[in-house]
Amino acid sequence: MPLKWYVLNVHAGKEEFVAQKIMQMVSALGLKKQIADVYIPKQSRVELKGNKKVTVKKRMFPGYILVKMVYNEKTAPLLTNIEEVRGFVRTGSKVYPLSEEEVANLMDIGKKGKKVASSSLKIRVNDAVRIVDGVFKDLIGKVAEVDEEKGKVKVLLTMWDREVPYEVDINLIEKL
Repeated sequence: MPLKWYVLNVHAGKEEFVAQKIMQMVSALGLKKQIADVYIPKQSRVELKGNKKVTVKKRMFPGYILVKMVYNEKTAPLLTNIEEVRGFVRTGSKVYPLSEEEVANLMDIGKKGKKVASSSLKIRVNDAVRIVDGVFKDLIGKVAEVDEEKGKVKVLLTMWDREVPYEVDINLIEKL
């Protein structure tokens, strides 16, 4: 049977622990041919810490890890019996593997460090957004310009009965 990627639901914050536990089990039981790899989808993001921009690796899907394995009656219970594991992601009662295209896209995003915020938010002019950090935290405004190359958005904030333009990193806003 070929190795395929499956999604394993784990307790959020325990992804690294579960991945290490799986690899230790594989090594101890000699299961490298049945369970080949564990991948935690992460992405580089630029965040503001104080007044400095810092690149941080963030989990793309907290509570989920990918396991490249042969799914059968022997391997599945080994993983689901780990205390922090909730189970495999299912459709109805059946567990399906991810397609090669889905896995390639996830790994490509993680390696290249594409900005999740810019690609997943799909911010457009006239969208309503909330600023999530900085001086104007929690203020709501309307998008006036989007510069995806620089990762910046110009937001019109209403203050003192007039619209004031404010340029902010795309990572520091959320679409409403």
